[in-house]
Amino acid sequence: MWGTEKAMNHPLVSVIVVTWNGKPLLEKFMPSVVGMTYPNYEVVVVDNASSDGSAEFLEKTYPSVRVVRHSVNDGTAEGSNVGARAARGEYLFFISNDMWLEPDLLDRIVPHLADDPSVGIATVKMRRITADGARLSEIDSVGANVDVFGFPESRGILEQDGGQYDAGPAEVFFSFGGAMLIRRELFWKAGGYDPEFFTLTDDIDLSWRVRLLGFRVVAEPRAVLYHRVSATLDTPAFKRAHRRFLSERNTIRMLLKNYSAWSLMWILPADMALLSMEGLFFLCMGQWRLAWSGPRAVFWNLRRLPGTFRLRRAIQSVRTAPDSAITAAMLPGSAKWRVFRYFMRSRGSPSWTGYFGKARRQGQQS
Repeated sequence: MWGTEKAMNHPLVSVIVVTWNGKPLLEKFMPSVVGMTYPNYEVVVVDNASSDGSAEFLEKTYPSVRVVRHSVNDGTAEGSNVGARAARGEYLFFISNDMWLEPDLLDRIVPHLADDPSVGIATVKMRRITADGARLSEIDSVGANVDVFGFPESRGILEQDGGQYDAGPAEVFFSFGGAMLIRRELFWKAGGYDPEFFTLTDDIDLSWRVRLLGFRVVAEPRAVLYHRVSATLDTPAFKRAHRRFLSERNTIRMLLKNYSAWSLMWILPADMALLSMEGLFFLCMGQWRLAWSGPRAVFWNLRRLPGTFRLRRAIQSVRTAPDSAITAAMLPGSAKWRVFRYFMRSRGSPSWTGYFGKARRQGQQS
């Protein structure tokens, strides 16, 4: 991976993987991580206090990989910060431990940062991969966008890949943290990942703060990896209600930090109204745990308002892009409301369950 003459002409990239009890995933996907053709990269794996021998496996099987043993499980957010602090590269490439990478992936995305100073983050096309390693043509994402309330929609999700996104790189609102290339200096200038998030929405929040600093986010469709969707969240600790709680609490904190005071005057009440309606909807469906996730998210944020507003002051003091530039890059209206209307029109038909499941997965990808 290192030491060749060709590497002298390529910026060093630090590939950062965060794992917790993910040895089976690492066994499957690490060969592709260390097998890329880009001539100048290092691999840093942050082990979040695993008890399944992940660190020992990596140290024995992949001696060129640097393993950072973290003493506690701080999730993907702070775990990624730990990896960034250990990294030596000019660029940081964050990936999940459930990704199979095409060999030329870095060769295709690094030039976006190296050749265009306006690009702060570059991401890739993700396709699906099955548990037994079968690579599918089904798209997982080609970057992603959000509405004004921070609700995400993956570009191309569940579509068959027929080259419909391959005309060229496209500007998107955010990059999933499972495949995000960012300048190391910019990562820290933006504040890194918010450690309070633990996981979910942390990637939207970071991409948003990068945009506030005046940088763009692009998706390169010729750079391809394969994603085993939500494999890192497929544990008893991450039942659907808990995932919704994490997603909603983090979204509220993200809105509080990143919007101007003027925007918050209408965004926050509207978001609380949507959250209340969603809770009532889940109660009517008999899903009381899902309904309770919303109030829990609000109470969590109320307890942390002083810390949130300290971060808010820091973010707002360095931003260069106005909210008008941010919202212009967002999806119109409310994606949640569109999902609800579709559900009400289609309930009872065979199609509504698939659509509703698709919409929820857009906000729950690892």
